[in-house]
Amino acid sequence: MARSTRNVYLLLFIAIFIIMSLILYSSIDSPSSMRRADKNAEVLRLQQKMSSLEENLRRNGEEMDRLRKELRESERLRKELEKKEIGEIFAQVPEPRGGGNKAEVVRRFLSKTTKPARDVCPMRKEMSVPNSEIQMFDMYNLIDFANTDGGVWKQGWEVKYDAEAVKTEPQLEVIVVPHSHCDPGWLRTFEEYFDAQTKLILDGMATHLPQQDQMSFIYAEVSFFELWWRGLDEPTREKVKGLLSSGRLELVTGGWVMADEANTHYNAIIAELMEGHEWIKNHLPKEALPRVHWSIDPFGISPTVPYIMSAANITRAAIQRVHYSVKKELAKQRNLEFVWRQMWDSSKATDVRTHMFPFYSYDIPHTCGPDPKVCCQFDFRRLSGGGFAGCPWGIAPQLINEDNVATRAALIYDQYRKKAQLYKTNAVLIPLGDDFRYDTTFEWKQQYENFQKLFAYMNGQKEWNVKARFGTLSDYFSVLEKHTVEQKIDLPVLSGDFFTYADRDDHYWSGYFTSRPFYKQLDRVLQHYLRSAEIVFSLSHMSGGDSGPASEESFERLVRARRALALFQHHDGVTGTGKDHVVKDYGQKMLDALRDCEEVITVATEVLLQKKGSAAGQLQLDESRSAHDALPERRAAEVGSSLILFNALSTVRHEVACVRVADAKARLCFDTSIAPLSLQTYSVVSEASSTDDGERATVAGTARVESNDFKSASLPSGNVVLKNDRITAEFDAGTGMLESVTPVGASTATKTHMKFVKYGARGHKRMNNGGGDDLSGAYLFLPDGDAKDVPSGDSHYVVVQGPLVSRVYVQGPQEFRLLTTYSLDAGAPYVEITNEIDITERMQNVEVAMKIESSVDSADSIYTDLNGMQMIRRRRQLDRLPLQAHYYPMPGAAFVESAEERLSLMGAQALGVASLKPGELEVMLERRLLQDDGRGLQQGVMDNLRTVSHFRLMVERMGGERSAEDERMGFLSLPATSASRSLHYPWVKILSEDSDLSPSFIGLQAPLPCDTHIVTLRTIAEPTKYGSARPTTAPSSSAALVLYRPLVDCRSTTPAADECADSKGEDSFSVLFGAGLKSASTATLTMLYESKGTTERLAVEPQQLMAYKLRF
Repeated sequence: MARSTRNVYLLLFIAIFIIMSLILYSSIDSPSSMRRADKNAEVLRLQQKMSSLEENLRRNGEEMDRLRKELRESERLRKELEKKEIGEIFAQVPEPRGGGNKAEVVRRFLSKTTKPARDVCPMRKEMSVPNSEIQMFDMYNLIDFANTDGGVWKQGWEVKYDAEAVKTEPQLEVIVVPHSHCDPGWLRTFEEYFDAQTKLILDGMATHLPQQDQMSFIYAEVSFFELWWRGLDEPTREKVKGLLSSGRLELVTGGWVMADEANTHYNAIIAELMEGHEWIKNHLPKEALPRVHWSIDPFGISPTVPYIMSAANITRAAIQRVHYSVKKELAKQRNLEFVWRQMWDSSKATDVRTHMFPFYSYDIPHTCGPDPKVCCQFDFRRLSGGGFAGCPWGIAPQLINEDNVATRAALIYDQYRKKAQLYKTNAVLIPLGDDFRYDTTFEWKQQYENFQKLFAYMNGQKEWNVKARFGTLSDYFSVLEKHTVEQKIDLPVLSGDFFTYADRDDHYWSGYFTSRPFYKQLDRVLQHYLRSAEIVFSLSHMSGGDSGPASEESFERLVRARRALALFQHHDGVTGTGKDHVVKDYGQKMLDALRDCEEVITVATEVLLQKKGSAAGQLQLDESRSAHDALPERRAAEVGSSLILFNALSTVRHEVACVRVADAKARLCFDTSIAPLSLQTYSVVSEASSTDDGERATVAGTARVESNDFKSASLPSGNVVLKNDRITAEFDAGTGMLESVTPVGASTATKTHMKFVKYGARGHKRMNNGGGDDLSGAYLFLPDGDAKDVPSGDSHYVVVQGPLVSRVYVQGPQEFRLLTTYSLDAGAPYVEITNEIDITERMQNVEVAMKIESSVDSADSIYTDLNGMQMIRRRRQLDRLPLQAHYYPMPGAAFVESAEERLSLMGAQALGVASLKPGELEVMLERRLLQDDGRGLQQGVMDNLRTVSHFRLMVERMGGERSAEDERMGFLSLPATSASRSLHYPWVKILSEDSDLSPSFIGLQAPLPCDTHIVTLRTIAEPTKYGSARPTTAPSSSAALVLYRPLVDCRSTTPAADECADSKGEDSFSVLFGAGLKSASTATLTMLYESKGTTERLAVEPQQLMAYKLRF
C-alpha cells in the first residue's frame, strides 16, 4: 500500500511540473505579445509576466515542499511495513550460529516482488556478458598448462612465508572440520555401505560427540541419515537433536545425496535436494536447516548447483574437484576464495561465497598444507592399531605427548601457515576426513585427543599468533566473514564453470560423461514419469479426490520413487562409475520406481476421470519394461478400449501422438491438441466403424517391402527427401543417412552430414613430470588419436511416408549393430534422431560417437548446456589442450552457430559432446573399456547393454545482431527450448479397458507462457511415523510449485508454436488452479522458508527459479 501511495505522489508531482512548465513557456514566449508594437506596453507586460512567474514559482515551491513531506512520510511508512514483513519472516527463520545468513533470507523474500514485464529480447545481450572480475572462459587463455613438478606440492610450487611478519599480522584462525564422505553406492550398494560402515559412523557420532565437548562433525548424505534414524530409540534421537541445536553437528547441503554436477538435469538436482530438505525440516530442530554447501567429490563443478543452492537460501559453498592448473592459477593470485556469480546476473542476487580446496584431494594428506608427507603424519587413524596402513610417504604418525608436542605442533603449524599464503585472509579451513572415516572408536578417540593437545600447544605460542580449534563448515565461514570485514577485504567475483576436470597430467575426466549410457537414459525416463506422477497426484489431491488409504498408499509409492531417482543422482550413480553389481542395484531401484510411478499415475487418473457411479477399469501405461536392463516395449491398445493422453507441459500441446493397436503391425498416429497439465480420453475404434478415413503410409526401401498395412513404393533415383510444413530433410541415397536440412523459407540447405566414428584407447606412456600413465576407463577418456570413421558397409534403409509422420529407418554398421531412425512429424521444426547401439560382443577398447558435419561457420566455438539450465560458450584450443579436454557434458543440448544460422542438437539423456572442427557436433554414444583407469573402481566398463539415445536436430536461420566476442553465454531459441522440453516430457499414454471415462480433465485452467516451465508440482509430505515396523509417510494438504523461466534467443526466424501465451511471466493462481486452491505464498526453493503472507499472482523473471507453497 505504501509503495502504491508513493507512486501516486510521484505521478502527481510530475503532472504538476509539466503543467507549470507549459504555463511558464506560454507566458514567456506568447506569439501575441511578440506582435505588439508599443514598447512601453511590452515592458509592462514583461513586468507582469515576471510577477506572475515569481508567484508561480513560489506556489510551485510550496507544492514541491508539500510533496517532499508526503514522500518522506510515504518512505517512513514503507520502511515500517518492510520491518513488519522482515519480522514476520524472522519469526520462522532460526537465528544462525556465528554470523549465518538471516539477512540472505530477508533479501531473497523482499526481492520477490512483482516487477513490470518488459521485452525479453534485448535482455540476451545484457545477460550473455558476465559481470565478474574472473571469467573462466578467459582464464583458459591465461593458464600455462605445462605440468611442471612443483616439489612437495607436485602441482604447485614451494610455498614460503615470513616467520617474523606473521607475529604482527591478524591472528591466523584455523578451523579443523572433521567429516566423513559416504558414497550411497560405489564399490558397494547403498545398503551394503550402510550395514558395513555408515551405521557405525553415525553411531560413533551419537556416542562420542556428547563425550568430546570440543569436537565437531559435519555430514552430508541425508539418504544414509534417514535410514539410520529409522533404527534409533527416542533418547538417542533427542541426543542427536541436541547436538544439531548446539551447532557441534552440522548437516551440510542437506541433499539426499552429493549429486553429480555434469550429467544431472536441474529437475533431478532440485528433486533430490527437496527430498533431503523436506526430511530435515520434518524431523529435526530448526537449527539443523542447512546453511552451507559441501561438494568435495563430484568430478567437475557446475555453476547451476550454486544457483540452485542460492534459491534454497544456501549462500556459502566449499568445492574440491577442479582442474589442477585452474587451482594453481587461482592460488597464485590468492583467489581460491571468491564470490561465485551466475553469468547472466548483474544484480548480485545469485552470489555464493565459495571456498576452493587448493590441493589434489580432500583426504587428510592433501588438506592440512602443501606437503602431503607431513599432513599424512597427522592422520591419527593411521597409528598402529587403527586398521590402516601407514603413510605412503614412509613416515608414520606419532602419538602426541609431552615429549614431542612442541616439534609435532611446529610441523603442522608450518603447514597451516603455508596453506594460508594461498588465500587473502588469515582464516584457514582444514578438513579432517576421507571416505567412510570415523567408523571406529579408535579414530574418534585418537583424532580428538591428539589434535586437542596440538591445539593447546600451538595456541599458547604467542609468536606463532595462531588460534586453532575444531569447528563446522558454518564456523569456518563465520570466521572468514569476520576477517573480510575487519581487514576490509573484498573477495573477487568469479563466473563460469569448472569443466572438464583433470586431476593430473593429461588425465581428463570426460569419459564418465558417457559411461553406462543405458542407465543415463533410464534416469531421464524415470525423471519424466516421476514428474508426471507428482503432478497428477497433486491435482487429484487438490481436486478433492480420494484422501483415504488409497491416497496414502499412492503417496508411499511416490516417496519411494522420489528417493530412487534422488539416490541415482549420486556422483557414482548417474555418472556410470560404480561396480557392476552396484549399477544393477541402481537399475532395479529405478525399475521399481517406474512401476510405482505407473501405479500413482493410473490411480490418480482414475480419480480425475471417473464418472460418478461407474466402476473403475484397469489402467496401465503403454510402455513397460520386463527388467531393469531391458529396453521398453509398447503395450497395444485393444479396439473398443480407451486411450488417455496426459500433457505434462504447462503450455497447450499440439503434437502428433502414436499408439500401437492390437492385431495391427502399424501404429495409429493422430494429430491432437491438449490443454496444459490435462488429460484427454480417446476411443480406439475399428477402421470399419470409423467415420474418419485414415490415410495409410507409403513404404519403400533398398529391398522391396511388401505389406498389407502400407502402400508399397520404390525409392527415388536420387537422394530421399522428406518434408513437412516447417522443414525439408534430405538423406543420402546410398546410406540413408541425413545429409541436409532446409527450414521453410530458406533459399539454401544447411549441410548436416551424419556418420559414426570410433576411438580406441592409447597405451601406457611416461608423463612430462616423470609420473606413470593410466588408460581409459569409467572416468577417464584417453583416446589413441583422432576418431576413425565407422564404415557404413552394406547399410540398408526403409522410408515410411505418412500424412502426419515420415521416417527413415537405417540399419547401420553391423560392427556395432546400429539402428538409426529419423522422424519428421507434422508441424515439427526439427528432425528427430534415435540411435540404438549394441557393443556387448566387442572384446577390445572402443568408444563410438555420432558425428554431424555441418556447413555452419562456427569458427572455434561451441555452446553446451549445464544441467539443462544454461548454455555456456566453449573454445576449441587443440594447440594447447588435448582432444579429451574438448569433450564436455551434454546433459540436454549443444549448438554451433554463425552470424546467419545455428545448428542445435537437443538430447533426452546425458552424454559427452565435442566440436573438434568448425561446424561439427560429435556426441559419444557408448564406450567399452577393458581395464581400470586408476581412480579406485578397480574394474573396466564391460557390462554394456543394447542402448537407445534420442535427439532432436534443428537448423535455424538467425536474424538481428550477431553474438559479440565478449559474450560468454548462449540461449536456446524459443522453438528449441520447446523442442527440448517436449523431448524430455513426451505424452504420457495410458490404456484403459473402460470406454466410459470422462472425456477430459483440465489441470491448468490457462496456459503459462511458452518460456515458463513448471519444474514440479510436488505434494509436501507430513513427518514420517517411525513407531511401527514399517515407517509410513502421509501427504499434506499443500504442494510445492516450482517454476523456471529460461531466457530465450529471439534472433531465430523459426516461428514459435501458435499456442504460445504472452511472455509476461505473471499469472493469477486462482485463474490457473481454480476453486481447489485455497492460497499461495512465496517460498525458498526447497520450502525450508516461506512468507507468512499470501500472494495472488505468480511472477517469474527470465533465468529465474521461483517457488510457491500452494494450500488446498
